[in-house]
Amino acid sequence: MQKVGRRKRITVFFMAVLAMLAVNFGSEVPVSAAASVKNISVKTNIQASSTNALRISWNRTSMADGYVIYRRESLNKPFKRLKVVSKNAASYLDRNLTSSKPYQYAVRAYRKENKKNVYSKYVPALGATRPQQTTVKVKAVSSSRVDVSWNKNLRSSGYCIYRRAAGEKWVLIADLASKNSAYSDKKVNADTKYVYAVRPYKKAGNVKYMASFKQSSLIHTPENVSGNNSYPVFTQTQKDVMKKILYAVETGGQVYGRQDYKDFTEAGTNSSAERAITIGAGQWYATEAQRLLKLIHTKYPATWKKYDPKNYVWNDVVNKNWSTYRISKKSGRAKIIVNLIGSPDGIKCQDQLMYEQIDEMQKEIRKLGITEPKAVGMFINIRHQGGYGAVTRVLNKTKRPVTLDNIYKALQTDTGNQVGAYKSRQKCVYTWLKTYMK
Repeated sequence: MQKVGRRKRITVFFMAVLAMLAVNFGSEVPVSAAASVKNISVKTNIQASSTNALRISWNRTSMADGYVIYRRESLNKPFKRLKVVSKNAASYLDRNLTSSKPYQYAVRAYRKENKKNVYSKYVPALGATRPQQTTVKVKAVSSSRVDVSWNKNLRSSGYCIYRRAAGEKWVLIADLASKNSAYSDKKVNADTKYVYAVRPYKKAGNVKYMASFKQSSLIHTPENVSGNNSYPVFTQTQKDVMKKILYAVETGGQVYGRQDYKDFTEAGTNSSAERAITIGAGQWYATEAQRLLKLIHTKYPATWKKYDPKNYVWNDVVNKNWSTYRISKKSGRAKIIVNLIGSPDGIKCQDQLMYEQIDEMQKEIRKLGITEPKAVGMFINIRHQGGYGAVTRVLNKTKRPVTLDNIYKALQTDTGNQVGAYKSRQKCVYTWLKTYMK
């Protein structure tokens, strides 16, 4: 009987412990935390913004009897009590605000403890109302320039300028400071329809609160005037992208940023029509290969003398017909050429020549009225692969406006053996221009 009574007392004890654990683990307040609302923090978030209202939200706590909302219009001023809401509230819409103006909010939970209200800590949030829309005016100054102007918004932090060609998506083309009220867009195509939008914004913290879209009237750029050389050119960054693209499709195994500076291809390897050798990362063929070797000899004579001390190759460069120059890859002259183009100085000359040719090709292409960088880049690829005739052939098939997407669609129907048949190459170039050319 004593054992039964003892067992019963132990069972009752464990049941009591389990009940206590259930109470503690079932509570939202940790056992170690003091059971006061003053020890918790309520974080405020900016949930939505319009020109005259801001919606805030906060993390609720089961300890609250309600919440007090505070607002201030300057970080140098104290918060003022705005509203008291119930414990079930999790957001609040603050109306009748001034447009394009920053506001900071804080929310504190409160609870009655020992017959007085106790308040939580808080984490404030900074936001801003959106500016009003602005009126936009546009003027086509030339086939390659459109001037955009707008009415200034005095309280805005800046302006985002957007452009959309007919049938295309909106593109952000500039982000300007608040002092500006005009912008010249020099990256448009000739004979193309565009609309523009200027969105004023107010910056609060790291967020730009923008006005809604209000587009301009339709503008149609004129056709390119023959002989007009006032076209924009690639920046160095854009030329670097173009160089990497051409190297990748020529000797880099269609891997962007990869190339083979030591490449030596015998005549007739790629096509029976190729009657001369092809060398280097950019696949310089025939007289282009001769041009590269002359550049190395001129700029780095000591390097040339190191690898061709008896001028076997140099005599060929000067005296042979490079339109039909062909030697075996295993020959002594081929090994000299590989050493020259693969040397550090030879690599520098290859990059220099590629930049020179990119400049030459883009001038040809821009004279055709093509100025958008991605479109110019695709035609440089076509020019490098198939010559100027391939450029004009594909251009005649391209739907207006002449954009990268429309050029790529035209390439799908091209039957030129040196361009249209290389579907994998054209897809790679299209993808890389979309990704890297800005």
